[in-house]
Amino acid sequence: MGQEAEAMPLGIEQNNHLLSLTLDVWQDQIFFNDSAFPAGYFAADILNVGDETMQELLIHGGEISFQVEALANAEREEFIKLLPETRASLEKMLDALWKCSPYNLLDQGKELHALDVLFDPRLVDELLKQESPIRQFFFRYLTVGFSIPLGIFHFAAAGWYFEAGYLHRLKKRTETHFAIATHDCFTSEDFWTHMQGLPMAEIETFTVFPKIASSYVFAQSPRNEEEMVFVQRINFPTPMQFYCFDLLNGMHHVHAPSRCQNCGRYFLTTSGHQPKYCDGIAPQDSRMTCRQYGAMMRQKEQNKQHPVYRLFTTRTNTIRKHHQRGKISDELRNEALYVAESLRDKALMDNDYATNGYAHDMEQEAIYAQARARLAREDGP
Repeated sequence: MGQEAEAMPLGIEQNNHLLSLTLDVWQDQIFFNDSAFPAGYFAADILNVGDETMQELLIHGGEISFQVEALANAEREEFIKLLPETRASLEKMLDALWKCSPYNLLDQGKELHALDVLFDPRLVDELLKQESPIRQFFFRYLTVGFSIPLGIFHFAAAGWYFEAGYLHRLKKRTETHFAIATHDCFTSEDFWTHMQGLPMAEIETFTVFPKIASSYVFAQSPRNEEEMVFVQRINFPTPMQFYCFDLLNGMHHVHAPSRCQNCGRYFLTTSGHQPKYCDGIAPQDSRMTCRQYGAMMRQKEQNKQHPVYRLFTTRTNTIRKHHQRGKISDELRNEALYVAESLRDKALMDNDYATNGYAHDMEQEAIYAQARARLAREDGP
């Protein structure tokens, strides 16, 4: 949605992968794999996960959860038999996950290579040893395979509830108002009843107290390449901690999710204003953004109330009805509409004409008379 900023070269590269996510935070910006975004970007963007993608995540994540339990209790033959099925479920889950922020920014080749290593048949004996570090890592990886989908689902459910019930109604969008809305929503009994009613609500539970590990790294200043700055590096043990921190950090900087009233997608607002529309492509017209389309529709709505437009609409509706009923020909209909449009445009540019002559010229018979006269001139010698 046009939120991404320039890349920021860091002194120490992040090591993002399925088991751990990292953000670098500097003022009101965040950096993921050296790409810069406004704080709150990922928390807003993940609310746009489509129903089909969400369903794929949950279905394949659910398959993995059952397979984990079966593998944990399986003897050698059954364990070997379950491995291909489990890998297939993981691959299908990953196919859906690549459509979700920030996982779409990960090195997909590296993650698929990890599957090759984990499911190498030569590791079976190690995977069957209860105390083996390889077995422990293997099951940790599989656990992530079903916890990430639930984290995305539970956070999105909380975000949708929060935006619709609280953020959307704010008259002012300041840090104070965001803090009050956050407190009111996330201490609400209705909110927690809603969240506890979700599938597997006890796994990857929404929180306003994300657990993080924080340190600092040196980086080139985004504003002056000749300067260096301290950047806070934050590591998140789970996706829920990642999204919750980004949501709260965003609101700390007056960035918050909003839902476009045209296309329905969520986007990040980064000022005290609450725009109704995003800058994405309008589904009604690919030549316009939702913001441009909304402005056009708003102008049309205002035009409907203008006296010149009201009379124009009344007359042109009558012309179309007369044509539908066979009272006038195709030629007279088209010419009459042209006359009405010309009179409308003249009235909009000439206030004196709009006041003193427009209504008379726009009488139905007067329009037909002008239209017939034009047709007669066209048919003349």
